Amino acid sequence: MVAGTQTTWAANETIRQIGSTTLLPVAEKWRAAFNKKHPNVDIAVSGGGSGTGIKALIAKTAEIADASRPIKSTEVTQAKAAGVDPVEHVVAYDGIAVIVNPANSLKEISVEKLSDAYTGKIRNWSDLGVRGLGEIQLVNRDSSSGTYEVFKEIVVQLEGKDKSRDFSPRTLNQTSNQAVLSLVARTKGAIGYVGLGYVDESIRVVKVMPKPGASAVAPSLSTVRDNSYPIARKLFCYTNGQPTGSLKQYLDWIKGTEGQAIAKDIGFVPISD
Repeated sequence: MVAGTQTTWAANETIRQIGSTTLLPVAEKWRAAFNKKHPNVDIAVSGGGSGTGIKALIAKTAEIADASRPIKSTEVTQAKAAGVDPVEHVVAYDGIAVIVNPANSLKEISVEKLSDAYTGKIRNWSDLGVRGLGEIQLVNRDSSSGTYEVFKEIVVQLEGKDKSRDFSPRTLNQTSNQAVLSLVARTKGAIGYVGLGYVDESIRVVKVMPKPGASAVAPSLSTVRDNSYPIARKLFCYTNGQPTGSLKQYLDWIKGTEGQAIAKDIGFVPISD
């Protein structure tokens, strides 16, 4: 807010914010921080996945759909048919970290080799130069997840260049980033992927090469922002039409100094300095 100005906040309004589990931790912190200053705006936050959030927006049971992938053309068509006009708001950037168990010696991997592993073309750790771990246990997100969608396009389908490639049926699908993290942390032969904000000391992050022979890059705030890390994405909030009233004020706050500081604290990359 500019010094010397005053904003009038609408009273007793409800904002239902539903969707991406990647965005869920920061959305909960956004709600809490915003409500400390503006308790008259009732904000209800829940997860369920990007697809769930967009379905709720289309059904008009959510004012904000949190999504970790862009809305699909089929979803836009469904929205228009329901009288909903999805408007996109970029609220942060994220890197998808490739993770392994701390007992795994793998330091780096190319996008191509990672794709070969997740499609089942490569099945044993020895094929990736890792001894003593046997068969690769693939840990995956569920298909309603935006993280799943982005990883599928960038990694499995090699940035969309080969749509025939798909996840191996041997993947263990998990309903959240935290579930992926926990499974990899307790399974020596596992590999998985999570939003950058979820990385902790229970696992080890693997550097990724955009192509064989290129320098491997670790996911970080700087490498996501400068596009040198190959598995990165925008994070979105979708609204029905251009937001007005408290909804606009809330989204402006999210994209402003305070909201972006919270996103950075969680581990996401702010949309601006």
